[in-house]
Amino acid sequence: MNIRVFATPREWTEDDVRGSVAIVIDVLRASSTITQALVNGAREVVPVSTPAEAGELAVKAGRADVVLGGERDGKLIEGFDLGNSPFEYSSERVNGRTVIFASTNGSPSLVRAKSAELVTIGCFNNYSAVTNSARETGLDISIICSGRNGKYSLEDFVCAGKIVEGLMTPHNSIANDGAQGSFDLFRYYRSQISEVVKHCYHGKYLSSLGFDADLEHCAKVDIHQVVPTLIEGKIRLPKANGSS
Repeated sequence: MNIRVFATPREWTEDDVRGSVAIVIDVLRASSTITQALVNGAREVVPVSTPAEAGELAVKAGRADVVLGGERDGKLIEGFDLGNSPFEYSSERVNGRTVIFASTNGSPSLVRAKSAELVTIGCFNNYSAVTNSARETGLDISIICSGRNGKYSLEDFVCAGKIVEGLMTPHNSIANDGAQGSFDLFRYYRSQISEVVKHCYHGKYLSSLGFDADLEHCAKVDIHQVVPTLIEGKIRLPKANGSS
């Protein structure tokens, strides 16, 4: 099994991830928020690349039957129901409903990754579950950092390194410099995950918008034992992870 990490969206193409398990990471905050929505009973989350696509899909599905969620530059999109805070996706708001989701960084990465054999969502919140699931497939693994506006994000790269560490066995090999670099960086920050999330560039930006509670939540490790999985363009929890 080969393990590769792509530090930014610009580093990979659909061909790079084809045939592998793709783990898409956007710690702040799409990965954490989508995971929370599904834990709280959302039927599915449909990622789209732009707010316009989300609006069109909502009209086709029936606006009253879906929840529109997402953000641009960390802020609620005009006309949307929810932003990109995990705390907004409560059972009262999403249980039994379809969420159409358009975030700045995470959802475009999910849409692009569809050429992979299997696409899952990873973050600190579900680290063990997503790592164990990927290992069990026996396939090569592509860990995709969504970054921020196409650029490198420290929190995503450290999370990728934690997943690399969890995947390492005598039979697995690090296949690119991204995997080695993230692994080394995680070992440096191992005991400082909360500080990484709070003090990274995007963490400080979100703090300026009043999302300090989100930062604390997104830094928590293994609070959820689920593996959100992209199935025919929709993110769901496989039955083994508690879906109905």
